[in-house]
Amino acid sequence: MLMKKIQDICLTKDNIREIPCCPGGLEVRGKKFVGELDQVLRWRKKMLEKGMRGFISYHEEIARGFIEYMPVEVAPLPIEAPGSAVLMCYHWVPRGNNEEEHLPQEKRLIELTIEDAKEKFSGIVTLGWNNPVHFPIKMLEEMGFKEVETYDYLSLMWLPFENNMKNPRMIQSKYEPKNLFSEGLLAIDQAYSTRCPYSIHNAERVKKLIEEINDERICYSIHRIDDREEAIKWSISPWNWEWLFFNGDEINLFDKKSKDLKKMILDRIDKLGD
Repeated sequence: MLMKKIQDICLTKDNIREIPCCPGGLEVRGKKFVGELDQVLRWRKKMLEKGMRGFISYHEEIARGFIEYMPVEVAPLPIEAPGSAVLMCYHWVPRGNNEEEHLPQEKRLIELTIEDAKEKFSGIVTLGWNNPVHFPIKMLEEMGFKEVETYDYLSLMWLPFENNMKNPRMIQSKYEPKNLFSEGLLAIDQAYSTRCPYSIHNAERVKKLIEEINDERICYSIHRIDDREEAIKWSISPWNWEWLFFNGDEINLFDKKSKDLKKMILDRIDKLGD
């Protein structure tokens, strides 16, 4: 059931600090992060200058939700859809442990954005996940989006506002993570974005682990994905702005504690001499 007393305010440079995932916001408040979270605020200011629009959603004067979209030609995603908008990040922080609250609210925010985007764009494109709670494909389909390309768990979703529109497409992945095992080295390739506090946190903790281990056999490369050029240059498939590879093997950062990551790195180093 949708809650009452909700107010949606257009994003501006004066209120973006109230977005839940910006420093001090509801999403990050009380949690321990490493890295400079003010980067999240600076990234959004740059995106606003490039034409980003969106809304902050308040419930009883608490900023619980937000949504962002912008012209696809300047959006930090490897998508081609001339004349269209791209729906980027959206999130609702539920009250307490009420996880059933966030999807209806996110759906409401997307509907609000669609109506806003129709004034200037010929369609809206976004990325959907084969996941019941994170940008779910099923929810987007219920709103009229259709899958036009699929890569493993990720689908490019399209909602045209005009007839006979050409389908959007993902720009082909450009980057191939390195595998230096045959040279007796461990290649650690990582990407992150300052759009997300969790991404900043993960980048910093991997960097700190590598500094602690201090082994010359580690070849560490880190790539920032903050703008369109970087999104294309460092793209992999399925696309994401955050990824980690150990000698070409993808590592899921989100379910790994730092001590487990450190053990994985040390184990990989030990095997270099085998």
